Amino acid sequence: MRNLLVSGIDDGYFPIKYKKKKGKAPLVISTYSENELVDVDIDWITVDGDDATAVYTTLRKGDIKIFDNIIVGGFNYIIPDKNYIIFLGRTPNISDIKNALVKYFDDSRKKIILEYLSNLIRISTRKGVVYINTDINLSLAKRIIEQYQVFSKYPEPIKTSHIIGKALGQLHVI
Repeated sequence: MRNLLVSGIDDGYFPIKYKKKKGKAPLVISTYSENELVDVDIDWITVDGDDATAVYTTLRKGDIKIFDNIIVGGFNYIIPDKNYIIFLGRTPNISDIKNALVKYFDDSRKKIILEYLSNLIRISTRKGVVYINTDINLSLAKRIIEQYQVFSKYPEPIKTSHIIGKALGQLHVI
């Protein structure tokens, strides 16, 4: 396997008062080569908005993208491009997600989010059971996930994006 650039995508902290498009949350992409961080790119998305996919497309990313869910910034969402792995450390409560989407959002996000999250595949990794949706070969997806599971079942690229996003969101309230 050639040296692939692997990116982790996650959002960051935002205060609850930002719900209903009243504020912004960070969207962070951390890119690794092997197990070395080589790039970080950041922008801001509207909490509960529908701009996350557009913002995501403008950010630098690697060959393989690992999403810590496709729901970001409240109920904003990213439609993944090719070579993606949607990663969840535990199975989501699809019923609760569906109820929230039906109650608060009358747009296409319901279908998009539920389609991706309803088609998760349970896989066992050396660090535990995880749930993924991917457009790449499952054995390659598992190898990539396991390569980056250094300290926990969460791959380092998404952990890095999570840490940066949380810090940015707490420091820069917009």
